[in-house]
Amino acid sequence: MMKLQGRVLSGLREERDSVSVAYVTATGLFEGVSEEEGRRIARVCFDRAQPKGTTIFSEGDPSDSLYVVKQGLVKLTSISEKGTETILDFLKPGEIFGELLLTEKVRAFTATANEDTVVTAVPQERFLELLSLVPTISRNFIRILSKRLVKVGKGVADSSHSWSYHRLARTLLYLGEKYGEETPAGTLIRLRLTHEDLANLIGATRETVTTQLNKFERMGLLNRRGRSLIIIRHRLSEFISSEELRLSKSQVE
Repeated sequence: MMKLQGRVLSGLREERDSVSVAYVTATGLFEGVSEEEGRRIARVCFDRAQPKGTTIFSEGDPSDSLYVVKQGLVKLTSISEKGTETILDFLKPGEIFGELLLTEKVRAFTATANEDTVVTAVPQERFLELLSLVPTISRNFIRILSKRLVKVGKGVADSSHSWSYHRLARTLLYLGEKYGEETPAGTLIRLRLTHEDLANLIGATRETVTTQLNKFERMGLLNRRGRSLIIIRHRLSEFISSEELRLSKSQVE
């Protein structure tokens, strides 16, 4: 890991703490900006190397920057008053986080590097300037926030009206769509998730997740490759649809 960190830091020094225009214009938030606007954006951004397990920011820290994942994987978590950890999401390259900086003075969750990671930071004042000067960024930002609002709304509804096995099935399908690699055996989820991680994603116990994964495997909804999961997406989708129909009928009755 130290060698990788050294290479990353060396690369950042060569860039003089500035992200490239090519990277900026390829990122969802800045997609569609002109080359001139890309250069303007690159001048106000800087990169940070985050070795695996390090904290990018913690819940309660000042909301002073917006971040974009440049390399690696970022995990977002929240801790309840009882000390229970909930995993909110895993973010891959090109995705933003810390977007509540415009409405919240402090961070509402914690962001950590789930593997050796590089993030691009945009200071709050500079981001506000970009929103006013580059309309494309404003439109992209609104689109990203809208999608996340829909995801949060669906997540709340799903948690309120479904059992843990249904939430687990939906989460596996989501992870397969976002991080999946198609193989002859099915969709390989390219995330090294523990049963505890999955439990924290769906709000259940580790024992429940283990039991349900074993059941899903017996049902032919997934297979295992070492510590990795391979889901059969069409079977998992059919299972979710049948469960939603069953739950809908039971509520009517």
